[in-house]
Amino acid sequence: MRNSYSEGVDELGLGTKGIVLNRDIKSWSINRKFMISCISSPSFLRESVKGSIKVINEIFECWKIMEREGMQVDFSEWTDAFAASVVTMAATGEEIPSVSNLFNSLNIKEKKPQTQGSWKDGAKFLEAIFTYNESMAFMMLFPTFIRRNFPGIKALNKKYLDNRDWINDKLEKMIVERRKEIERTPLNQPLDPTILTLLITTNTERDLEKISVSNFDRSLNDEEISSIVREVFTGGLDTTANSLGFIGFYIAQHRDVYLRMREEVLNVYGTIDNPDLTIESYGKLKYIEAVINESIRIFPTISLMSRAATEDVEFDGFKIKADTAVLSDFKALSNNPKYFKDPEEFNPDRFFNDKESIGKFTYIPFGNGVRMCPGRGWAMVQMKTFLIRLVCAFDVELVNEAADPKYFYATANRPVDIKLNIRTRQNHS
Repeated sequence: MRNSYSEGVDELGLGTKGIVLNRDIKSWSINRKFMISCISSPSFLRESVKGSIKVINEIFECWKIMEREGMQVDFSEWTDAFAASVVTMAATGEEIPSVSNLFNSLNIKEKKPQTQGSWKDGAKFLEAIFTYNESMAFMMLFPTFIRRNFPGIKALNKKYLDNRDWINDKLEKMIVERRKEIERTPLNQPLDPTILTLLITTNTERDLEKISVSNFDRSLNDEEISSIVREVFTGGLDTTANSLGFIGFYIAQHRDVYLRMREEVLNVYGTIDNPDLTIESYGKLKYIEAVINESIRIFPTISLMSRAATEDVEFDGFKIKADTAVLSDFKALSNNPKYFKDPEEFNPDRFFNDKESIGKFTYIPFGNGVRMCPGRGWAMVQMKTFLIRLVCAFDVELVNEAADPKYFYATANRPVDIKLNIRTRQNHS
């Protein structure tokens, strides 16, 4: 189990639905398999790369304007906008103007128009998702009696439950509308392979990927679809954006690493002038993958991960009773000098030249076992796409090279104030 029983988690609708905190093993297994099938399908990943590039191009247009204005880039803000746009498009096909909203908030004379056909409630929905993530810890930590009766806490409890209802209502309406769109679309006309569409068409005549999950041969109902799509948002927004934010800090601090990333792109694609990115080529980017891993090693997106015993067990001299949650400290583990030499140093060669020396279970950024993060492959695709395009287009440096990365913890480690100086790349050096 992910966690011990919690009445508050049940109130949020997570105890028997979705994936992360679902304690109904049959429901969890089906949901997990469907999510993995959707986000690992070739058509979805190819569209995700296209969508990522579209958003990245929009971001870079903004950066070039900021460069002309002599402005610094707060990298973590832009990775937040990137993840919000990419995850929303991939999950629902809806576009939100997160990039133009961020750019226009900088009060530059030159304004950027919002995305055409953008999702009107998109920004509000994303804010509700962040609030939903916050509410998980609250609902698990505070007993039901306290949440419902203590002043202040009672009001916060109501806020979180109202937020839950608002999200569920939005997802329900989205599913109904998409079903109607699919029904109106001729059978010979292709559908966009968004997560929402893949789930709605599963085991129907419009099934895009012929997804097969054990003996599950019926279509998914709206509640099942809603729970999976909701977890795409709750699990996919913070994680990728935060990891990219920390990566941006370290590669800006280490010019030699940045240039090696650029050299690898040149070697794999034969050019750094708008290389043709394909899913099939990403497996060749071993050094860029090492850079990602080393950054996550120093600053795991999720520092703490819980597991709950399903039966009484003895471990290392401790007796752990059934339904007791045990926390693993990923940050302490991956920064332990027992397992990593000079752990405070950013050294991607640990995962490149010295990969074999990394001990089993000493680095588990996505967890391990059956509860391992199902979105790890998709997250790597998004990060590689952004980093390839970044090293091809710009040179970057930290505004304050001596600074440590700033962050705060709210379910995940969130980088803040990652200020970079950027300039358009002039040559291959």
